[in-house]
Amino acid sequence: MHSVMFVFKRQSHLTLQEFYEHYEHVHGPIARRLEGLIEYRQHPTRKPGLGDGAYMPQEAPYDAASVYTFQSPEAAEKAWISDVGKELDIDTYKLMDTKTMISLPITIREVVSNSNKLSL
Repeated sequence: MHSVMFVFKRQSHLTLQEFYEHYEHVHGPIARRLEGLIEYRQHPTRKPGLGDGAYMPQEAPYDAASVYTFQSPEAAEKAWISDVGKELDIDTYKLMDTKTMISLPITIREVVSNSNKLSL
């Protein structure tokens, strides 16, 4: 598996609501078309509150994080340079402040998974 996480802020001309709408309804559908993508998760931030721990700032310093998982580094590279990858890049520049974006190569390590007990 090959996973990468992007942590980012929205472009300054977008409200948080505009950003979240675009992230979910435009950016996500483009990303899901990447060839070789086996998992894609969006993690929009929310207002901190009870249960978030002692190290949480009053406001989240970033607006969201995305995690992309591919079968291999080669599959990821092929996806990023594909036509869909280029389309995603164009949308990224419309949506996200790439100057403050953090890109992290990550290993996904499941510690606990009780997803069958989760209810939304």
